[in-house]
Amino acid sequence: MTRQISILLSGEDQFDHALERAPKALPHERYLIGDSFALGSALHQNPNNQVQLCIEPVHLHATRDHLVLLPLSELAIPQNEVTVLMEEANTIFDEEGMTPISNNGHTWVYAASDYASLYTHSVAQAKGRNIDWWLPKDTVVPGLAKRWRKIQNEIQMRWHIHPMNEAREAQGLPRINSVWVYGIGKATDITYSPELTNASQIISDHPWMTSIAAQRGIPLLNSESLQWEQQPSNTFVWLEGMHQEWPRLMQAMLESDLEITVID
Repeated sequence: MTRQISILLSGEDQFDHALERAPKALPHERYLIGDSFALGSALHQNPNNQVQLCIEPVHLHATRDHLVLLPLSELAIPQNEVTVLMEEANTIFDEEGMTPISNNGHTWVYAASDYASLYTHSVAQAKGRNIDWWLPKDTVVPGLAKRWRKIQNEIQMRWHIHPMNEAREAQGLPRINSVWVYGIGKATDITYSPELTNASQIISDHPWMTSIAAQRGIPLLNSESLQWEQQPSNTFVWLEGMHQEWPRLMQAMLESDLEITVID
């Protein structure tokens, strides 16, 4: 009997300038949980269907005339340093009625109903780009984006003088100097991909999938010592290092009854 394996590939966007707004996330991110990209609720289920959002510490690199976003995942930042700074930021979020719920690596989830209509873009969508185009925007409630920028600026000022960042700068390391908000929505805004919905197991090295697999009650494996020919049908795969697996996977297809669907 043929066993089906579905592989989601990470990729870049091709923005259609005819659209009024760019999509909220990259194509593979939206394929995973839907165009609304309610990642906050995908990472932490809430029985009350409340609005949840993601906040991620980032490094903003200053060029001559603009700022470029760099995710911490590309800078090898220790988790303990991120935690120290986010605890400082939480004092500001608390004043804004934003309740911390959980954290998944560098991605922190908050309950924040006031920000339900704020239009945002994922960190991966804005990565390596001038942030001006990707900053949060108002849709329904006027002044919401300005309110967020005020919070962001306050955090940036506190982090600028934080001993953690001063120590990093003294070592010639990039500062953790800002936060990025994205993934806003309720659980009812999520549309999981058919392959994820029907998955018998997940193979992934992406930090999000630890929480998503747990929320969905699906076993999660990593790629270490992975034997492709032994995987059951309806296996869903999302590996950042998938290019390293192709030779072994091709060999497994020649030797066993695997059928591969590539989602790109």
